[in-house]
Amino acid sequence: MFSLVRLISEVLLRGTMNDSSNAQNTEIDSMILLGIILPSSIWITMYLFLSIEIAWISFPCGLLVGFFLWLIALGYENSMMAKATVVGVLLNLILSFISAYYAFL
Repeated sequence: MFSLVRLISEVLLRGTMNDSSNAQNTEIDSMILLGIILPSSIWITMYLFLSIEIAWISFPCGLLVGFFLWLIALGYENSMMAKATVVGVLLNLILSFISAYYAFL
């Protein structure tokens, strides 16, 4: 059963992965947007539903989510998504510093 699933996934993903690696990376795909938006959306959600003083705690959550997105990007050899995920985590860090400023100072 495992070998059948592995064979199907290799056949299905071979065409999409080869096409994406040969194509020019000028377009922004959904995975790049996910890498940028998802870590900082955790901060935005906490800011909207809780408060700005509590939203600083979103950085560890965004860091963990960003780490796993980065691993997914490395697994699919999508360097643009990996870079976008780092940018998203850095954006979350900046937003968390703003929240920490209001919370602790």
